[in-house]
Amino acid sequence: MSIPQVLRVEQSEERLARIERATEYPLLTLALLMVPLLALPLATDLSEQANRWFLIADYVIWGAFATVFGAKLLVAPNRWGYVKTHPLEAAMVVLPFLRPLRLVRVLTLLRLAVALGLNTRLIRAFFLRRGTGFVVAALLVAIVGGGTIVFAAEQNHAGSEITSFGDSIWWAVVTLTTVGYGDYAPVTPLGRGVASFLMVFGIAALSITTASVATLMTREPRQPAPRTPSLHDLRTKQRRRRARRVAL
Repeated sequence: MSIPQVLRVEQSEERLARIERATEYPLLTLALLMVPLLALPLATDLSEQANRWFLIADYVIWGAFATVFGAKLLVAPNRWGYVKTHPLEAAMVVLPFLRPLRLVRVLTLLRLAVALGLNTRLIRAFFLRRGTGFVVAALLVAIVGGGTIVFAAEQNHAGSEITSFGDSIWWAVVTLTTVGYGDYAPVTPLGRGVASFLMVFGIAALSITTASVATLMTREPRQPAPRTPSLHDLRTKQRRRRARRVAL
């Protein structure tokens, strides 16, 4: 590629990186919200008003994903390549268009699977860039996902104390932090299985956090990495070459 082409690609990649950095936390938050938004209508019969609010929230979140994905495609140097490397984000935008096929339950399960997969991908990206950010994001996924599953399993079971979504989220927080107040306890096999996972996961997350703090306290200052040429450097080099050609 010629220098102008390299500069255009570098500029597109910088813009795309800025958009991804600015939207990674909002996208993770929206992907987390999609889990109970899609799971609760499958697990329980909601009132007409609740269904209406869930539908409005669904459209708002879909609009946010579509806007961000469209902005990324607009600045990506290779748009088709970006779609192929980000299939979950593309599916979040495309799947709602299949509603007229009347496969509502199947479509909802597909979107739920996509939302969970997108959460996993975003959390993995956090882990690669920020160890602490990964732990926080993973804790949020565990709280929301575990609370949703337990609420679906416990709400209509005789003898269960977890009868609302708020109770299930509070129970998930208490269990994950290994505090264990004992005010709520699951009684179904599925609920107890989720509780076991959250307790083990909470201990593991505490261990990771402790290790990260110890590493920060004992780590020696890193040597500065070699400086890579920036877009400004490339443009300066191009102007100098043009000046030399004019002088000749």
